[in-house]
Amino acid sequence: MNETLAQQLLHPAAPPPISWWPLAPGWWLLIAFGLLLCMSAPLLVRAVRRRREQRTQAQQALARIDPQLGDREWLAAHNTLIKRVLKARGREEATRLYGEPWLDFLCESCPRVQRGALQPLAGELYRPSAHLTQSQRKALVLELQRWMRQQHV
Repeated sequence: MNETLAQQLLHPAAPPPISWWPLAPGWWLLIAFGLLLCMSAPLLVRAVRRRREQRTQAQQALARIDPQLGDREWLAAHNTLIKRVLKARGREEATRLYGEPWLDFLCESCPRVQRGALQPLAGELYRPSAHLTQSQRKALVLELQRWMRQQHV
């Protein structure tokens, strides 16, 4: 009797097959994210290339500063170059700094530089009788090269 009843029962109707369209909201978000990524990638690549080119030009300009200049002029040339780099990076407020606040900014923007090597930019630059030894000049140039490579302003 159970078999006859089971045979008389109607089987439930199968649901229609699931269509691939319209897409679920998660797919729409994924598509939107992909389009946004595709549109912003060239801008990001261009910005990275421009920044790398600016860094290379700044390092070349640093190497072109004449070592035969007097101490005060030599320091002024390096100071001007750093401020030009900062201005190109959009940090114009930093270009108005001088003395200890200027040195503090340089050390904060790149914590790996040695404050002692950059000290002539704060102290000797504005003295009429600026005097630097060759070792001070070399240390300053090395620290400025490090600053240009590693600073993130």
